[in-house]
Parts: sequence; structure tokens; C-alpha cells
Amino acid sequence: MQKILRKRIIRDLKENLFRYLALGVLIILGMYLIVSLVGAAETIIEQTASIAEKNHLEDGEFGVFVPLTASELDKLGEKGVDIEPICYLDFSQGKKGTLRVFKNRENIDLVELDDGNLAKKAGEVVLEKRYCEENEIHVGDKIKIAGTSYQVVGIGSTPDYDAPYRNLSDSSVESSQFGTAFVTADAYETLQRSGQSEKAEQYQYAYRLNGKMTDDVFKEKVKKLAFTPEEVEDPYFTEYWDRTAGKKEDMENGIQDLFTGAEELNDALVELSAHNEDLTDGAGEIFDAFLKEANSGLLPYGLPKTLTEDNFEEVLEDMKADSDNALFRLKLNSIRDELKALKSYKDGVVSYTDAVGETADGSTELKDGISELKEQSDELFDTYFKVETNNLTFFLSADENPRIGAAADDQQINKFAGLVAGVIIMILFTYVISVFIIHGIEKESSVIGALYALGVTRKDLIFHYLSLPVMVTFLSGLIGTVIGFSKWGVPVQMQDCYNYFSVPQMPVVFPSYLLVYSLIMPSLVAVIVNCLAIWKHLSRPVLAMLKKEQKESRIKNLDLGNVGFVSRFRIRQMLREYRSGFAVILGMFISLLILMIGVDCYALCEHVRTGSIEDTKYEYMYTYKYPDETVPDGGEAAYAKTLKKEVLGYNLDVTVLGLEENNPYFDVTVPDEKNKVVLASAMAQKYGLKEGDVFVLQDEDTDMDYAFEVAGITKYTPGFYVFMDIEQMRELFGEDKEYYNVVFSDHALSIDAGKLYATTTRAEVEKASGVFTRMMMPMIYMMIGVSAFIFFVVMYLMMKVMIDRSSYGISLLMVFGYRGKELKKLYLNGNFYMIAVGAAICLPFSKIVMNAMYQYLVSNVACGLDLGLSWQIYAGIYVAIMVLYFIINYLLVRRLGKIVPAEFLKNRE
Repeated sequence: MQKILRKRIIRDLKENLFRYLALGVLIILGMYLIVSLVGAAETIIEQTASIAEKNHLEDGEFGVFVPLTASELDKLGEKGVDIEPICYLDFSQGKKGTLRVFKNRENIDLVELDDGNLAKKAGEVVLEKRYCEENEIHVGDKIKIAGTSYQVVGIGSTPDYDAPYRNLSDSSVESSQFGTAFVTADAYETLQRSGQSEKAEQYQYAYRLNGKMTDDVFKEKVKKLAFTPEEVEDPYFTEYWDRTAGKKEDMENGIQDLFTGAEELNDALVELSAHNEDLTDGAGEIFDAFLKEANSGLLPYGLPKTLTEDNFEEVLEDMKADSDNALFRLKLNSIRDELKALKSYKDGVVSYTDAVGETADGSTELKDGISELKEQSDELFDTYFKVETNNLTFFLSADENPRIGAAADDQQINKFAGLVAGVIIMILFTYVISVFIIHGIEKESSVIGALYALGVTRKDLIFHYLSLPVMVTFLSGLIGTVIGFSKWGVPVQMQDCYNYFSVPQMPVVFPSYLLVYSLIMPSLVAVIVNCLAIWKHLSRPVLAMLKKEQKESRIKNLDLGNVGFVSRFRIRQMLREYRSGFAVILGMFISLLILMIGVDCYALCEHVRTGSIEDTKYEYMYTYKYPDETVPDGGEAAYAKTLKKEVLGYNLDVTVLGLEENNPYFDVTVPDEKNKVVLASAMAQKYGLKEGDVFVLQDEDTDMDYAFEVAGITKYTPGFYVFMDIEQMRELFGEDKEYYNVVFSDHALSIDAGKLYATTTRAEVEKASGVFTRMMMPMIYMMIGVSAFIFFVVMYLMMKVMIDRSSYGISLLMVFGYRGKELKKLYLNGNFYMIAVGAAICLPFSKIVMNAMYQYLVSNVACGLDLGLSWQIYAGIYVAIMVLYFIINYLLVRRLGKIVPAEFLKNRE
């Protein structure tokens, strides 16, 4: 019996060859799409991790003002931490942008060569691969750096520049304008001495913790490294320090000098006042001795009473008046004058010592006052004039570095999208297969009944009806998997990654779960659906199957009122074929979901491109490392600070931008309050914020959180910005009243490059804004093509099933004289309304569903979520659906012509 049944399998395959081929192609396409997307994602995720580990990817990096000494490096690495300098110099390459030159790495972030070898001589250089691709540079070519010719001996990539952003704040990679280069130590020193670098050498160090401590613990160790401004060789830093932090030092030193002087003065006066008593006693003793001598000398001349300090002048005047002796009177005058002089001296000494004592007391009070001034000024400086004197300029762990692991992060989204697409496509496969099987079993109901009556077991019948669908689905899944892993599958999907990120060529990996999914799932679905359908039909009585009795439908009892015959017939026909109709609508919806992935991608990229161009009103943006004392003429000052905010597991940068009133480059009116801000539309879309909401931003450097209230939202696409009043921002973040670090201008300004972190031009923004559109267009085209193919195949197969299921009725109408045009009107034209209405419903609904899902697909991308489409695009998609319907309808008219009246005679009871 199995031999007979096997012959029926071959006959069934021949009779329904197109159906099985179409189903097979559908499965092949679906498996190819899933395997290629997810396989490419898994390959990039696994291989980049493996290559990064092989090349000793850093755990993080940090920058310093002054190069670390050998003892400092030993101290940081004393617990098994590996540290290596990754200092660099930037050199202009004219129209080819900038090359960032490093010394050859020895232990950390090693170069992975795609071609050639490492630089071993002074005139050799290794270049980053994406820069070479964009600028058509090959091994053996020569380039000039700082006027010196270098031969390109190698091309490769490093794990710390996986996404080769020039600045960490850049929103997109532009490899045609930026790349990295690696030379020998001698060549690096030569370039350093040339003085042609765009800015001063940047002192940076990479580290590997080797499991010995956490990033936070290591960061605290690095923070303890101090420096003195005199050690910094950068003249722009020195000038900035003298103008800012140096003022603090001057004030502190002045107060210290004042305190020291007061202390020395007090000590001297205290020491001087300590001899006041001796000095006054000595002066009194001199006066008393002379007075005593005068008393003893005048006694023989009839001194009337003893001379004292209080009466000596009166007594001597009386004696002079009573004496006629001229010589004696002269002697009395002399004694009087001497005593007066000595008394004046004594009184002067007393006055002097009193003054010295008072001065000493005053100097003590002065010293105490200046000491209190010093304490209060120190507290004031610490509170309001914080100047870090540690050597650290920045600290960045690998997890927070947007250059590291960017390709793998991007593929996590693709992997998620592929898995979601796999579930969606499998749902479609399941339903399509179920419709085919139910139709096939109903068509062969009499055959099944006859075989069942002849004693064929249920097990044999199930095995028979499972064989062909399982073989078709397994072979289709196998072919789709093979193609997916072939050079037309995973490598093609990986090309977008190669065209954007700087990663080496990687061998394809074969995830076990993906192999199980692509090889087993289609067959498993066919087995489950077939078993359920066959089991249900084999439970019916044999006679009912032999007579092809159909379950009585309630459709004939449906009251359609005064609807005309043709419309009534079409409605009943659609209701009878609700399974196939639902499959068409489901296929349309799933196809539109796949289409909307591409359409939303295009809408997002295009809105970012056009919005960035429209909203960038400045021609130049200068980001300062060391701001000038005054804003350059023609520039508009602003204050920018980068904070963080988490969204869907990704911690993205948010720029708080302080603006002065009436800034011509931003269409925003900022509130004069610390906690109220205006959001850029891009950020509001990404984080789902609206006016009146309160949100929190984190400062990871200081571990501070800042809460803000949304006072308004302004259209601004280029990035995540929070706009606030510059004076309020300065006060909030503890900067002085004139501080700024960004200048916008409508023309180029004369600013020394050494003072700047970066210069951004409107032309660069325009060029970078189109990167994502160019990169994503192949994927967009693929999604459009796949969705159109799936929709076409599903709609054709399901509408053909409708015709096949109605072949008995069609042949009966042919017997009654109905012609092809009339049959088309009854059986096919009614589908027009189903497709038209279904498309009108599925189109907006699929857009709503995909919009809700799309934020997860781009959760790691720092851009807005403007997914709006013009009505013309919706109209174009709707028209395309109807065009596909008319093409399929035309093909099905030919199928109607193949049905003959004999069909009715063959199937009559």
C-alpha cells in the first residue's frame, strides 16, 4: 500500500508543481533573509569580540595634561594592571581630511592587518582600512605627512577605532575625511618635532585591568595623580591657566603673603614691646639720678625744698629770682634746662613704649583678622572656584566608548530585526501551509475515504500526506539556509558593516540555534499543521468523506437584504473562502510590515538628512579646549556640557547648550530659570518627552543628577540638545559669569587650532547627514523587493486556491452557459474589494505597528524618531498593491479558462 501511496506523492507533485514551487521559493526567500541577517549579525558579534580579545582590546582609556612618569606608571600598574601610552598627533591631508598618527602599539589595541606588515622603518606607515578604501590608497603607495614622504606598508584596523569617529561627540563616521596611522617611535618623534600637527600632542593611555579591579576603582587611582601647571608644555594651556586658574593662585598667594607679613610684623612688635618696661625704667632712673645730684649740689646754696619731678621748675625759678649772683643764676638755668630735657626724654620714652604696646596689640588683631580672611577665602575658593589640579583630563571605559564595539552593537539591532522577521514570516508560512493542506484534503476527501475504507491505517495516511509537504519545506529550508550562508547571503549582509565600520574581514560563523531554526522549523510547522488537519478529517465518517460532504455553512442563511445577485454572490463567495481571504490579508499585512522596515528606515534617514541641513544655520562651530578671554569678533558664544540619559538600555550623550538671548543660529527662546529648558525635537521624539514633563540627566564625571522641566520643544534634528539660558547654566554648573566653550559663526574665524577640540562646518554636517541614507539604501531596496515578492506569491497562491476550491461551482455555471467574462465578474472581481479595503486597513495599521517596533531597532542610534511619510508615499504603496492585484487577476483569468464543464460531471455524486 505504501508503494501505491508513494506513486500518488509523485503525481501530486506533478499536478501541483507550481504551488509547491511557489511555496518553496517563499520559504527559501524567508530562510535566506533570516539566515543572512541573523548569520551576519552573529558573525560580526562573535568575530569582533574574538578579534578584539586577540588584539588585547583595552578596558578603557584616559587622558592627562602631563605625560606620566615611569614611577607613576609603575604605581598604577602595581596590582597587575597593564597600561600603554596611545598618544597621538593630528596632521592635515588637505582634501583627504585628517590622519591621526600613533606610535606602533606593543601590548594593547594591536593592529589587525588586512594586507602588508607593520611599520619597521622611519619612512613606513600603516593606515586604517576604511580611510584607504575611501581615498583609494593601497599597499606600496606613498603619502605625505607633515611634508615627509611615507610608504604605506600595511592596511588594517584596531579594536579601539571600530567606529573611526574623529571626535567622540561625532554623530556619524566619515572615513573619507578621517583615518588613523601607525609609525615607528623614531618617525613619531620626527613628526612631533615638525611642529605641523593641527593641535598639541594628546597624552592618552589605554589600560587592561586583567580582572584585578573595577573601572571605578582604577579611575580613583588615576584621579590622585597631580600636576603643576609649569609641567605642561602646551602654550595654550599655560595661557588659559594663567588667565583662569592662575588668577586663583595669584589671589591665594597674595592672601598668603599678606598673612605671612602680618605674622612677621606681629612677631617683631611683640618682641619689641617685651622691652618697654626696661626702657621706661632706665629713662626714669636717669632723670631721678640727675635730680638727686641737683638736690645735693644746691643744698649749700640754700635750697628751700627738695627738687621733685613736679616742682623743680618752680623751685629753681624762685631761687633764681632771690639771687643777685649772675653766675649762680646761669647755673640754675643750666640745671633747669637739663632737668627739662631729661623729663622730656623720660616722657617720650613712656609715650613710645605705650605706642609700641598698642601697635603690638593691633598687629595681633591684624594677624588674627588676616588669618580669618585666609580661612574664609580658602573656603570660598573651594566652594565657588573649583580648579582641579589632578592630571586627569578624561576617563572613558570601553563600555562607554562609542568607538569600541560599535559594529557589534549595530548588529544586535539587526539580529533582533532578523529574529522578529523570522517569527513574522513563520506565522505566514504556517497559515499558508494550513490553507494548502486543508484545501488538498478537502479536494481529496473521497480518495482519503476510499483508502480509509480499504483498510489503510490512519498512521499510513498521515505519513503519506506529511511526506510531500515535509520534503518540500525541508528542502526549501535547506536551500534557503545554504544560500543564506553562501557568498550571496551572510557576506552580502556584512558588506554594509564593512562599508561603515573599520573591522577586519571575518569568516562566517554558523550558530547552532540558527541552523535548527532554518532546517527544522519549516518541516516542523508542516508536520504539526498537517497532523492537526488530517487528524480532524480522518475523524469524519468514511461515507461522508466518500461523498465529499461539506459541513453545513451558516453563510446561506445570512440575510443580505435587497443586495443584487452579483453582489450577493460575491459576498457569499468571499465568506466561503474566508480562510484564503484571511491568508491574503495576513500576507499583505506581513509583507507591508517588511516593507515598512525599509520605508521607516528611509524616512528616518531622509528626515535626519534634510532636518540636519535645514536646522544647521551656522557655517562654523568652534568647540574650545582653552577658551579665549573674549569672544572672537563675529562669533556667538555658547556654553556646552555633555551629560547622559539612558533609553532602552543604551546610555546616550545629551548636550546641554547654554545660549545668549537672540542667538541667530537657533530658533529658540530659553526660559530664565535653572530648572526649565527647551528640548530639541530629536531628543523629545527619542525619549517620548513633551512640554511639562520632568526628566533627569546624569553627569558621570561628578556622579551628579540634574532634573529639568520641559518648558518647550523646538525643531532641531542634528542631535540630542537641551537648550537653556547661558547665565543660568553657568551658575548651575559653577562657571564664572563670562565662561563659554563654543562659538558659532557665519564665517571662518581666526582661532588657533591648539585652543580647539574641534571645528565643525555646515558643509561637514551636510556631508555626514547623508551617510546613513547611502549606507542603508541597499537594505531598503532589499526589503521593498522581498515584501513585494512575498505579497505577490501569497496573494497569487491564495486566490488560486479560491479558484480551485470553486472549480465545481464554476464548471456548473459553465454548464448553464456562463462565459469567462461573467465568471470573472462573479469569482474574481469580488476580490478587488477585499484587496482594496484590506490594503486601506493594513497599510496604516502596519505603519503604526512598525513605528512602535522601530524604536527598538534603532535604540542605539542617537537621532530622532521622525518616521512620518508624505501622503504621496502612502498613495504610491497603495497603487503598487492594486497594480500587483491586477497582474495576479490577469494571471488567474487564464486559470479560469482551464476549468471545463466536465469538472462538474466528474465530481457529481
